[in-house]
Amino acid sequence: MKRSLAVRLLQIFLVITGILLAVLWFFYTKDYSKHFRERKGSVASVSLHSKESSDPRRKSWLTLRSTSGMVVECGVLAPLDSSFRYPAIIVIGGKRTGKHAVDFAQNIPNLILVALDYPYEPKEGYTPLEFLSEVPEIRRALLDMVPSAMLVIDYLSRRADIDSSRIVLLGYSFGAQLVPAIMAHDKRPAVAAMVFGGGDIYSLIRHNVRRYEGPLTSECIAALGSLLLQPLEPLRYAREISPAPLLMINGLEDEQIPRESTERFYDEASKPKKIIWLESGHVNPVNVDLTHRIISTLIEELREKGIIRDSTVE
Repeated sequence: MKRSLAVRLLQIFLVITGILLAVLWFFYTKDYSKHFRERKGSVASVSLHSKESSDPRRKSWLTLRSTSGMVVECGVLAPLDSSFRYPAIIVIGGKRTGKHAVDFAQNIPNLILVALDYPYEPKEGYTPLEFLSEVPEIRRALLDMVPSAMLVIDYLSRRADIDSSRIVLLGYSFGAQLVPAIMAHDKRPAVAAMVFGGGDIYSLIRHNVRRYEGPLTSECIAALGSLLLQPLEPLRYAREISPAPLLMINGLEDEQIPRESTERFYDEASKPKKIIWLESGHVNPVNVDLTHRIISTLIEELREKGIIRDSTVE
């Protein structure tokens, strides 16, 4: 009787293990290209509202509605003179910056800046049960960042004041990890820039959770997070950024993105590619000095690549 029960329990364990392995295999091998294309749809409507600003450029809030039902919110910073065709930089910032990244864009030359908002507003704090209940919505929102960026490229490509051959995709901090997935599904950007980013979502989550929690908690959260976000894993798309050049700007003392994570992604990426190391910790828009150094470095590199062709820099 005991042996029969043990056999039955073993069979149940093997079935559960098999199901879990099947789910893991599904997440790791599923091609999301069709999902991203269908979710992007096409631009159904555009709403652009100018905001008062002390900046000599025009600041606006942009809302794009897709035929798929997706809504994309952005901040836009553009020169007042719309009679020229400017390069454009699409910015995907940190989790709490979103479309307000345009507020930190100082000392940039004549170009159009578009900062995407995240379609999910994080709370100040979660109980474990609250967080678990929010996981599906958080995952949907993060996956939507890929088709959102693709829809923004559609919009920019038809604006008369933008040179569609000089569109740059730039992600910094959390947003840097989204750049490879977007580039793999949309080849129109002329340059891909990852500022303070890296690869291997599992290691990145484990590292950052471990700064505040114990090893068991960090391992569990990293395992769950990397599984759910596998469609966005930077290493999965590292070689697909090419033929567009990859530019990485990182900090030598970055406390959030370990150097091995950055170097692993860079090693995986195909040429052309370039990495620049700054003497700094993690990027923070309110750190004016570091923000200025990043922008200056970015402008210099974009000039070398022919994206920026004027000398208008304060």
